[in-house]
Amino acid sequence: MRRIGDGDVRSFSRRDRTVLIAAAMAALVVQLNWLSVNTALPEIAGDLNRSPTDLHWLVTAFMLGFGGAMSVTGWVTQAVGVRRTTAYGFFFFLLSSLVCAAASSLPWLIVGRALQGVVGAFVLPGAVAMTAGAFRGRQRDIAVGFVLAASGAGAASAPFVGGLLAEAFGWRAVFLANVPVALIAIVFVRWRLPAPTGPKGAGRRTPLVTGACITLSSIGLAVTADRGTAWGWSSTSTLTCLSLSLGLLAVYVILERDSSGGVRKRTLYRDRPLHVLTIAGSTSVVGLVIVSTFSMLHLQDGLGLSVLVAGCAFLGFSIPHTLAAYAAGHLGRVRNAHALLTLTLALTAAGVATLTAEAFPGVYVTALAVCGAGFGLTSGLTNVLVQHRVTPDQAGVVSRQSLAIQYLAAAVATSFASTSLESLHHRVAGAATDTGAIDVIRRAAALLLIVGALVTLPTTVRTLRHQQSEPQRD
Repeated sequence: MRRIGDGDVRSFSRRDRTVLIAAAMAALVVQLNWLSVNTALPEIAGDLNRSPTDLHWLVTAFMLGFGGAMSVTGWVTQAVGVRRTTAYGFFFFLLSSLVCAAASSLPWLIVGRALQGVVGAFVLPGAVAMTAGAFRGRQRDIAVGFVLAASGAGAASAPFVGGLLAEAFGWRAVFLANVPVALIAIVFVRWRLPAPTGPKGAGRRTPLVTGACITLSSIGLAVTADRGTAWGWSSTSTLTCLSLSLGLLAVYVILERDSSGGVRKRTLYRDRPLHVLTIAGSTSVVGLVIVSTFSMLHLQDGLGLSVLVAGCAFLGFSIPHTLAAYAAGHLGRVRNAHALLTLTLALTAAGVATLTAEAFPGVYVTALAVCGAGFGLTSGLTNVLVQHRVTPDQAGVVSRQSLAIQYLAAAVATSFASTSLESLHHRVAGAATDTGAIDVIRRAAALLLIVGALVTLPTTVRTLRHQQSEPQRD
């Protein structure tokens, strides 16, 4: 790729634009598919004769796959190459979409969603890496911005697109729509993306053992949360599953800490602000998934809105979320970014609490917008601030590990929230229509966000004091 000195998009050659289109398709389709499925959950439940609360596994499985694979994507991409990783990622994303579309039972559909999550963990970062590696200078900045904008567009339009496809053609169309996009992207990646000039070996040992430990641990915790009520929380099955999960989590921490090429070396393990940012990001992602999933159930099963109307209403959540996430990239550089993070977590908690106190539409829609903007800003700020805490050579690996923890935590929390909803309703049937029980779940999410704000408060205070003392030393 040639270098250019200005940012005029017309300076991109035809080959350049093809690479951009392929990368944008990758970012768009993963974000679109993850969020659009939430809109179709009630319809899928009706078609498969299952309770809508059982379908939390479609959300949980995707996040388990995405978070678990995120811990190994960097190593695989470095060892295999961006082009092959992205092309194969699209191919398997196509297959997983066909598996989901052809599913005749919930277990079948869950397997397809888990595979989509695993593949998505390779495709989405691969799109950014592919773009960054294919361009230089100002051209690279414009190209990466274009790809991230496509990702944001997918997130913003997902509720509407999912609702439109499900309303017009049925829920299977939500998955079938991925097939032509994936086919075109595969052709573009293989045809236009330059081949690597030389092999790059992996910079660290194969992380399959640590990746398996954290993934299996999260699956075990999610199963424990889902089946705890049915098995009995003090039963042998529950305690065994919980113990094995915690044991695998401990093994993961020990392996990563003691590895010379581990994600967090001993200095990083002692970095408390980095731990605080990971916790804050986890509370944000957990809140995002719970609020979006259970609010969609509330709109459709609780209030009786059609899938299309609910999807349109949820644009008030997803569009502010996308705009705020984009703004976080710039706000992360301001002096009071930590204070902004703490304040936004608190305001988002207030927005979630308002959802449980106001009727739809009215103030409810405004509260949705506040929640969307808050979740977008907090998740974006935590990711940016994590980058600021580490050196450039550690940034990619630490960022992926932080995201893995966030999504795996959200998977476990979603499983527990669905079980709690059924327990509050005292039975599985009709739990999704119990507005009072859904409100309890959303209030718990608001409380979790308050905890996140309180966790970040000491770091915020220390940062502000340090900034105030700087002029005195000068």
